[in-house]
Amino acid sequence: MKYTLEDKMTSLRAVSIAVLLYIFGYSLKISVLLNGILETRIPNTVVRFVTSGVMGAALSTALLIVSVIEIKKYTSYIIAIMDAIMLLLVFNVFNSNGKSELFTLVFISLFTAFIGFNLISVFVVKYQLIKSGKEQSISQLEQIESKQVLELSKIEQEIAEKKQTTCEHCLQEYGTRQALNAHKGRCIKNPKNL
Repeated sequence: MKYTLEDKMTSLRAVSIAVLLYIFGYSLKISVLLNGILETRIPNTVVRFVTSGVMGAALSTALLIVSVIEIKKYTSYIIAIMDAIMLLLVFNVFNSNGKSELFTLVFISLFTAFIGFNLISVFVVKYQLIKSGKEQSISQLEQIESKQVLELSKIEQEIAEKKQTTCEHCLQEYGTRQALNAHKGRCIKNPKNL
């Protein structure tokens, strides 16, 4: 099967890579925020970077898991709003040097949150489509298997019935067991008749 560029760009693999890159960026955003908050509480730079990095990675991974598994759609909206607020805090938007910079920072924050929300939504839809396709394929294979098992049992039953009316010495088939029994007494290949 030949795949086009469009197929590759919209595949689950491509969407997964984009989601992973987004989650990596999300992890960095959380780490930057936590590093700033922990600066006064953890004076050791290495410990502070490790702490904020590990917490950022854990929280961003949890974001992905919750977004994918969460059935309630409002959770995804809340995460998108928090993502925008987090970017506003990372960009220190309240200390911007003018309306133009403020507008740019707010726009980038909202745009990034919007793209992230939609990216994860696309990932969920793609994943569910592929999962349902696999489940449908499995159920089709199970139906084929059950039909073949039924056919096999019919064939085995026919073989068993034919064995009951077939001479084991000359392999000639008869219509009834009585006809077979009469033949066995006269069969020239029967060792008892030699």
